Amino acid sequence: MEIYVTNSIAGFIAFDENFNIIEYNLFKEEEIPSNIVKMENNEILIEEIDLIRNLSKNYDNIIIETNRNLSNYISHIGIEEKDKIKIKLPNNGGEYLRSNTDDILFEIGFFGSDELDNKSKLNSIYNKIAVFKMKESSKDEDKLIIQAINSIDEIDESISKLVERIREWNVIYFPEIDIIHNNESFINIIAENKNREEVIESPPEVILKNNDIDINEGSNGADVEIEDINMINDFAKSIQSLQKTRNKTEDYIDKKMEKLAPNLRDLLGSSLAAKLIAHIGGIKNLSMYSAATIQIMGAEKALFRHLKTGERPPKHGLLFQHPQVRTSNWWIRGKIARTLALKIALAARKDVFSGEFDPNINESFLNRVEQIKKENPFPKKTTKRRKEERDFEKGKKSKPYKTNKKKKKRKSKKKKGKKR
Repeated sequence: MEIYVTNSIAGFIAFDENFNIIEYNLFKEEEIPSNIVKMENNEILIEEIDLIRNLSKNYDNIIIETNRNLSNYISHIGIEEKDKIKIKLPNNGGEYLRSNTDDILFEIGFFGSDELDNKSKLNSIYNKIAVFKMKESSKDEDKLIIQAINSIDEIDESISKLVERIREWNVIYFPEIDIIHNNESFINIIAENKNREEVIESPPEVILKNNDIDINEGSNGADVEIEDINMINDFAKSIQSLQKTRNKTEDYIDKKMEKLAPNLRDLLGSSLAAKLIAHIGGIKNLSMYSAATIQIMGAEKALFRHLKTGERPPKHGLLFQHPQVRTSNWWIRGKIARTLALKIALAARKDVFSGEFDPNINESFLNRVEQIKKENPFPKKTTKRRKEERDFEKGKKSKPYKTNKKKKKRKSKKKKGKKR
């Protein structure tokens, strides 16, 4: 006789061939939300194992409705019960349960006779499941890292705009220091000195090292009032505060990444590793993707343009920010990006499933990069296919303007008029 084991919101139920309930094992009411989430994550529950063990004493053909492998059950139940258990999704018992849910839940005592009370009970359970999922999701440290790296991007954007503004503002008063390209040094000079006279009297090391800055004979800037100088100074201090916040956030990300993803941090650095995690929505998601997908993460627009217009596919996306990819010669960037993507996939899986730090991942990547550079010292000759692609791309760019069509129409009309 075939016995069908399936699951429900109440627990696990076993049916015979005639869909009679043989046995069931219900969840404790307070454990329903956590058990439902565990089942969604493909975890095997003790309630299911106990039910299968009891059934295997009397039956030799137990069909479990699940998407897990048989080996997962054998490790819990024992190798001697291997021949009694089979996997099938869906099985007949599961389909029968889904067609007669209310009646079966009433029969096993989970539902009462009042339909409104039953609906209220279900709504309460689903609400608890949603709250449980939210709490579990909030516990994930990668969510904190995602918020932190996104904050850094926004701070960088704000600092860039504010520095541009203060440069235009300060050049009126003290134009000589505008030649300092490092924004952090530029802001520190303005924020840490009350006026230009202090800078001229005791110039910082940045100015002394820069031979292009000449302030020995004073400044050529306009003489402004004290309140104007104070305003520029206060504005610089606010930007300086933002820069310090950014640096603190970067240190925070580095510590979190060392704890959460040591292999990714070693391979990519904290910042790039965090950007990849943020782009895909979590380190678990990243560990599930193939190397080919990881390689072009961040280059989705270029990929869709390739699919739509036939242009060359992208070689890399966010991975271009890695120094080994960015500083390499153009003809080997694709190979290095592909190698890096393979190592990222390996590092992410190690971080998620074992959590152990493996320095060999980064070492093997660097060795492979050196090998690629030795094997490809010069670019290969342009193939016939690549030449055709380039000609095709050039042809697409040089499309005739609409105005040319109008001129042609006018010329054709003039010719017709002359003939008449």
